[in-house]
Amino acid sequence: MAQTRQLAAIMFTDIKDFSKLMEDNEQAATLVREKMFSSINQQVSKHHGRVVKFAGDGSLCMFNSAIEAVQAGINIQLTMREEPMIPVRIGIHSGDVLLEENEIYGEGVNVASRVESFAVAGGIFLSGKINDEIKNQPDISTVSLGRYQFKNIKEPVELFAVANPGILVPNKNKIEGKGIALVDKGFFSRKNIRLLFICLLIAVAFVAGYFKLVNTGSSALMRSVAVMPMQNMNNDPESEFFSDGITEDILTQISRISELNVISNSTMALFKNSKKSVQEIGRELNAGSILEGSVRRNEDKIRIFVQLVDASSGRSLWTETYERDYAKVFEIQSEIAQNIAAVLKARLSPEERARIVKIPTDNLTAYEYYLKGREAYVHYKKEENEKAIVLFKKALELDKNYVLAWAGLGDAYSQKYGRFGFDKSWIDSSKNAANKAIALDSTSSEANKALANAYNYDSQYDKGFKLLQTAVRFNPNYSPAVGNLGVGYFLRGDLPEALRWEKKATALNPKNNIPFQIIGWIYRLLGDFANAELWFNKSLELKPFKDSYRELAFTYLQEGKKAEAMQLVPSIIASDTTIYSSYEEAALVCLQAGDIPKAKTYFQKAVDMNTSLNTDASTFAPIGLGAILLKEGHKIDAEILLSRSLSLFLDEIKKGKQDDEFRIGVAAILAIQGKKEEALLWMQKAIDVKWLEYGLAETNPWFEKINTDPRFKQMINTVKKEVNEMRVKADQL
Repeated sequence: MAQTRQLAAIMFTDIKDFSKLMEDNEQAATLVREKMFSSINQQVSKHHGRVVKFAGDGSLCMFNSAIEAVQAGINIQLTMREEPMIPVRIGIHSGDVLLEENEIYGEGVNVASRVESFAVAGGIFLSGKINDEIKNQPDISTVSLGRYQFKNIKEPVELFAVANPGILVPNKNKIEGKGIALVDKGFFSRKNIRLLFICLLIAVAFVAGYFKLVNTGSSALMRSVAVMPMQNMNNDPESEFFSDGITEDILTQISRISELNVISNSTMALFKNSKKSVQEIGRELNAGSILEGSVRRNEDKIRIFVQLVDASSGRSLWTETYERDYAKVFEIQSEIAQNIAAVLKARLSPEERARIVKIPTDNLTAYEYYLKGREAYVHYKKEENEKAIVLFKKALELDKNYVLAWAGLGDAYSQKYGRFGFDKSWIDSSKNAANKAIALDSTSSEANKALANAYNYDSQYDKGFKLLQTAVRFNPNYSPAVGNLGVGYFLRGDLPEALRWEKKATALNPKNNIPFQIIGWIYRLLGDFANAELWFNKSLELKPFKDSYRELAFTYLQEGKKAEAMQLVPSIIASDTTIYSSYEEAALVCLQAGDIPKAKTYFQKAVDMNTSLNTDASTFAPIGLGAILLKEGHKIDAEILLSRSLSLFLDEIKKGKQDDEFRIGVAAILAIQGKKEEALLWMQKAIDVKWLEYGLAETNPWFEKINTDPRFKQMINTVKKEVNEMRVKADQL
């Protein structure tokens, strides 16, 4: 009988207390088992694995990829949470196996079986080997449960629990299985011996006159760098902006080095005054190296202390103290970046070095105004945005060629329209300021990103896309540009590429909810609803956000879970009761769920709140309210609302706006009005600009007068085919 040997990820599953369930209700137990087996077959096939066998209430599966095995396990558990809920336990290990027809053997199988024996219902337990293979995946979280000596297994194994939303993580002191937990014993524990060994190395290094730049072999993980907020040694709250600004500027300089992966400043700001150890922070951010330090300024002198630390061991890799004239602050930032590149053995291209050593301004007062303006801007609040504009202008009064201040001004101007509802003329002001910055320095990532924002808010996506590509080329770790470039691909209808860039954005900025929300949206459009729910819930864990609630509700609607979708309506509204879009989006969910009275109430509220209703081309509330009024027989009121929206949408399209929502909006209005041929024509125009929202269009009552037409169905099928092809590509990422 032929045998083959290979390395594989092995997954065991079983149902907790299945024997008792069989005794109580054999028919119910059989249905439960069939549901689990069906889910396993589906997920194992989807993730390119193989079901080796089903036995009783359990299964044995194998995969060529640890990542695929864990993702399959997550999706199985999420399915098991749906009614009827099934208490499934899953254990996964990676090892050498011997294949013989429909059986697999070997120690790898035995270890996987032991891992599963410790697992709890609703949980997924991994061996240390599996965890090592998946720990760099931004969409998989794990926690250590300690080391165990398994029965009849020679070497101890560290167990980990998957900690994604919806997956149960138990108290590690209460788990039981085929083996015993190991504990460190006294001073001569592994931990203390390792610590003693490190101390000995440091002592030897000191005696030998150890070089300041430690000669380390830099792994890919070591090159993932987190810059902790610098400690303000002046102990003056008024100068806190300065230490924060120095931190961000040092981070920006390091991020220009393409061979390093640098966690964004917005994420690192959350660790200000944190009591966590560097090891804890490293694990939380998946960073191998952490830069920490302090800043003290005394009139025209500045002192900056920095230390680069190995996040896994806490060992210092490099330290330096800079005591110089304040005028040399930019030189210090440049030297820090170059020294870190040297320590981590990251190659600096001539272009990168030139950008790092470039002095942004000769006027230090202008620099301080800019730092204050930037600090105000990132609060993303109306009052703070206005304050930022004043401060950027003050910086420019002192240095009219200050590129970063022009870029900051461009960003703040675009937010007045895009985020805070001011007149659209601010987009022109934003373009003017950003273009000024680019004219002064075409290689500035900040300037290119600022101009891209203005074009994207103006629905000129092609122009914004090219600028974002430029911004990322000059700074591959500039997280705002990386995330926005992912949105650029999203707007172009390239969902796999959008997914790739947004996942990179989550790695650079793991505390920012927006990339997680966009990834959930992408998975929803791809029809991968389990992953969509996973990412939306992660986004909401980071920050309650209207768009995440809305898209999660749409996901539920596409899954047929209308009750779950309606439960999110209050959260959509409560996210911001001062803006009409909260009511408008709540109304869309109610409409799709079939609650027309509530939909009408919220559409009416959105219309009443919109003070720019006659000129606002971004609102769908008039369409929703108009469609309902038309059905109720209020033809004149309905026609006023529908015609006005139609005119606004057509005007935007004539101006060259690329947004698919304008075109599908026109199609919806014409369909509501019973203009079938025109509606179908505009639906095709929406598809031509990469409209992909077929899932909700099929059930939207706005299209009920055309959705039985063969041409409508053909268009939907064309979009479905394109989306399915993209899903195949996305599954390979």
